[in-house]
Amino acid sequence: MRRRKTISPDYFHSGFFGVEDSLVSTTGALAGIAISATSKEAIIATALVIIAVESTSMAASEFISEETEEDVEKEKIPANPIISGLIIFVGYIIAGMVPLIPYLLLPHLQAIPVSIVAALMGLLALGIFKGKVTHKSRFRAAVEVLIIGGIAAGIGLAVGIIFKI
Repeated sequence: MRRRKTISPDYFHSGFFGVEDSLVSTTGALAGIAISATSKEAIIATALVIIAVESTSMAASEFISEETEEDVEKEKIPANPIISGLIIFVGYIIAGMVPLIPYLLLPHLQAIPVSIVAALMGLLALGIFKGKVTHKSRFRAAVEVLIIGGIAAGIGLAVGIIFKI
């Protein structure tokens, strides 16, 4: 009989949290900045700063919270706090590149809708994967992640429109 490896559910939590947060916050920030800025270089620099700072911050926060949770709950399958932190870090960076790449390749006003669509497609893919992992409806999970993430990212765009300079 083949032995099945057990993966801590916390690793899935870390992965989903890093990817979803990066797609939403990077897209929202980029759209808001791009709608109110005139310099493509400023938009790209801001995105790189956001991705670097937020991925590092989230990795550190995940490490601290995972370590604390381990001390509180001893019954579940333990997750290594370092691995959890690295999962968020890498997921955030990779997902952050999804809305950033259009700004690297296109003039910034043309990149805005392409970036938003790319991020929404990323959220759909994340939702489908969520449905697969949780053994629930992939369609429902995809729509749920898309709506929640889309609203959150849209806030950045709205702020950029309101404060356009």
